[in-house]
This record gives sequence, C-alpha cells and structure tokens, in this order.
Amino acid sequence: MIKRRALLKGLAAGTAAAATATTFARSTTAGATPIEIVKAESFPHVDGKALINFERAYDVMEEEGIDGLIALNWLNVYYLTSTVSIGTKFRSDFASFATFPRDRNQPRHFVGLVPEGWHFANRSGEELPELMPFSGATNWRDYIDADEAQTKIKPETFRGGWYMNEELIDTPLEKGWLDAQQKYSAIAEPGRAWALAKALKESGLDRGIIAVDDMRIKYLLESIGAADNITFVEGRNVFRKIRHVKSTVEIELMRIGGQKNAAAALATSRSLEVGMRFEDIERRFRTECAARGNETSFIIAGVSIGLLPHGQIVPGEAFLIDAVSHFRQYHGDFARTIVAGDPPKEVLRRAKANEVGREAIFNMLKPGVRYSEIRTFGREAMVKAGMPAEAVIVNPHSVGLEHDDDPIRDDTPFPVASDVVLKAGMTITVDLPYIEAGWGAGHNEDLILITDTGFELLNTEEEPLIVV
Repeated sequence: MIKRRALLKGLAAGTAAAATATTFARSTTAGATPIEIVKAESFPHVDGKALINFERAYDVMEEEGIDGLIALNWLNVYYLTSTVSIGTKFRSDFASFATFPRDRNQPRHFVGLVPEGWHFANRSGEELPELMPFSGATNWRDYIDADEAQTKIKPETFRGGWYMNEELIDTPLEKGWLDAQQKYSAIAEPGRAWALAKALKESGLDRGIIAVDDMRIKYLLESIGAADNITFVEGRNVFRKIRHVKSTVEIELMRIGGQKNAAAALATSRSLEVGMRFEDIERRFRTECAARGNETSFIIAGVSIGLLPHGQIVPGEAFLIDAVSHFRQYHGDFARTIVAGDPPKEVLRRAKANEVGREAIFNMLKPGVRYSEIRTFGREAMVKAGMPAEAVIVNPHSVGLEHDDDPIRDDTPFPVASDVVLKAGMTITVDLPYIEAGWGAGHNEDLILITDTGFELLNTEEEPLIVV
C-alpha cells in the first residue's frame, strides 16, 4: 500500500489564490530519451493459472438462475479459458467458444480448431479447460443447397493434419505436438456447431438455461438441431457482472499492466517537445509500451484524442494525456496534465485544484461507497478549490479486460450505467479531466484496487502536472 499524503489543505476560500504560488518541478528528463527494451519476463505467480474468478462466477449464475455460460466474444473466451485462439488472432468471425457449467462437477471446454491442440501441448501443466476440437467436412459437396433436414445430419469429419515426420521428431515439444494431433484429430467434430453441441452435452448443458454473450450462438446450434432443450438468455451483462470482481490472478495482471502502462505514459510525457504533433506522441507511446511488454489500446493527447488546439505542442498551453495499454489483455489507465515550458499561473491553479479533488477522492475510497458519491464529492472538492465548475468531469469506472467493463442496469431497454457500489477486488479508475476549449485541458487518473479496508494504487504515484 502506498503511503498516502494527508488530505490537502485548502478546501476553504483562499485555496485558489495560494495554488498559484505552488511550484511544480520541471522534468529533468525532457527530450527524446533513449528507449530501453525490456526482455521477455516470466511471472511465476500468475503464469499458467486460470484467470476466472470461479466463486464469483458460480455466485452470479446462481443469482441469475443460469445453468451455464457460452462465450463467443474473444475476451470472454479468454476469461473463461485463459486462451486466445489462432482464429481470433486471424480475426475470424466464429474463431472459438468457451463453455462454463454452474455444476462444479462438470467440465468446462474451449472449443477450437484441431491445431489448437499443439498450443495446449505446449502449455502442459497449466490450469486449462478441456479442448473440444473441430476441423471440417469431407463430404461438404453433399450439403450444397441443402434443405433444413439435411443440415441437421452430421457430415463426415476431416481427420487429416499437418505432416509429422515421426522419424525426425525427437524434442519433447515436437513429441507433444504429435500426440496432440493424433488425439484431437481422432475426436474432432466436422464443424464448430457440432463441436460446441458435443461440449455442451459432455458438460450437461444440452438442456436448461444458458447465458450467451452473442445470440448468434443460438442460431448456430439451431441450425443443426442442437438447441431444442435449451433456453438462451442474453448474457453480455452476466459476463460483466462476473468479471467485475477480479480473481487474485487478474489483480496481479492488473498490477503488472498498470505499472507498465504508467511507466510508458510517463516516459512518453517526458520525451515531449514543442512542435510535436499527436501522431508523434502516439507513436512514442506505442514504442514505450512495446518496449515494456504492453500493447497499446489508445492514447488521448490534447483536449481529447488528437485535438491539440494548435495542431502541435506549444509553450505554456496545458493539455491532457490519457494513456491506456494492456498486459495479457488486462488494462492500465493513467492520465496527467502536460505543459511545455514555464506553466502560467492559471495552469498551476487548476492543476492544484485537480490534485485537491484527487486527494479528496482517495480519502473516501473503500467498499460500500457508490460511484454517485465519488462524483459528487470529487466535483465539490475541485470546484471549491477553484476549478471552473463547467470544466469539471468526475467519472469512476471499472477497468479490466475492457477499458470500461462495468455492468449496466438490467431494467432498461438500452444501456444505462449502474450506480456501482464498491467491493473488495474491484479494479477501477476515477477520471478527473477538466476540459475547456479555448483554454486547454488537464487530467489525473490512476489505476486503483479496492481492498477490504480501502484501496491500493496499482501504478506509480505522480503529481497531476508534468512540466517538460
């Protein structure tokens, strides 16, 4: 736990005037600093362990009256199986599926192509589900212009595979590939629908109420007559409810990703120079992320994405940087205010008010607090400290496999955010931007873990204003 500073003084009248005298240290590392490439790292405390918060999943399914889950969205497949399929990397539409039964005694499955078995062989000893493979149909010509009855007759399965020269195979990895190809080719189904139906049957999910994150799953199973005893319910929000409270493995991945993201954002910020455009900033951030093992999701630089008022960095004009990248799909989210050259008094004053709001919110974060309370308290603190009320935004949100993965309300026909109550194990941020076209913009945002008694920052602490 980072030792918190005492709540900043100055919520009373007079704070704004005092803030103008505050000195923010100029970065001593400004300029295009060299990028140090970090070698691939191992993380034995999370490597090979299941991502899913099992107890949370069982509790939510019981509360929702659901017998099981089927995922097609690749993020949910990854969450349930710790696997990103080959097809997903190729951006295939129906790349893979995951099944998860509420019955703890039934198996969970990853449904994917036969060659996924090679990768499963490479991951021997990891906490993986069972692989249910599919290939293709050898007699596909028999199904040209097929009627509904014909489509429900299972075709013949292609049993081939990549050429395996058994005389030359001698490494443990190659032997694992050979065994996997022989095993999974022998049990493969002739297509994804048939493989999914078999996985459901083996998990006791060929009947009952199943939540799906994509209703095309229902149509796929109906096309082969495998959905007669299943009631499908829209489950995108069910997955979000489950993912809302992180497992210990996820928290560690969030911590790693959050630290790397903040380091990349700070390195990017301190390399900025007058005259740089948004494209220069974005390219630098991508490079800094890649050097640390993160993948870039996006970076906002300016008043918003790419909106530098002069089209480039100019001296004395405050702008925000909001940087998001992910490690093994788990996101960090970090934002600060940037100014090149000596900060004008108004920039200093607003940066101090932003810091007042941040500290006020830090001092209230704990289980039981609502998002609406955070918004009200943070806004009041910043306005009282001298921030123009019209410019203030306070936006708490969950962060995880998505930049914002809060569940929505269940009682409206269109997406409406829930007034979330904080629980231990949630990973959130609180956006605190102040945006005023014609003046500029600033921001502060940190990645936060809610603990049993309060919170923990999952990235390095840094003052809201960075001077380059």
